[in-house]
Amino acid sequence: MELLKRIQELLRTKDVTAEIDKDGELTFLARSGPVSVRMVISVTDSAVIVRAYIPLFAPAHRRQAIYEAMSLANWQLRFARFEMDASDGELRCRADMPLYDGVPSDQQITRLVYSVWSITERYAPALVEVMTGQADPAVAIARVETPEIERVRRKQGTDLTVN
Repeated sequence: MELLKRIQELLRTKDVTAEIDKDGELTFLARSGPVSVRMVISVTDSAVIVRAYIPLFAPAHRRQAIYEAMSLANWQLRFARFEMDASDGELRCRADMPLYDGVPSDQQITRLVYSVWSITERYAPALVEVMTGQADPAVAIARVETPEIERVRRKQGTDLTVN
């Protein structure tokens, strides 16, 4: 509980108001692209766990496509991963930081929280496209992972005129 209170104070210094709920978890709402997500931070004896619950539930007929999109996204991610509750299709992004014999620094905690937040923000639009059938999983994830500079280059027309 001491570490959770420390995380709460750290978030407060970054203008994020988080509350400890009845389950002993720290929660706050965060804007992530087209949706607001519920961020949940829990601390156990062995880990700090950060989850972003995306308020979208994949319908049963689109879950295979979402599994494919999450698999493609997870392949590129290092510190976090996407998950889907198989029973109701709820999507979430999750990262865990093991606790061994040390206390995590403010910088480590900040990076853990913001990595989940920013990864969710980055991939949520693609997952929404896949969930609604607007895009193929490979196309949606590739669009997210294409560096911004490549998108700009592709928009520019080729100039084949000679001086």
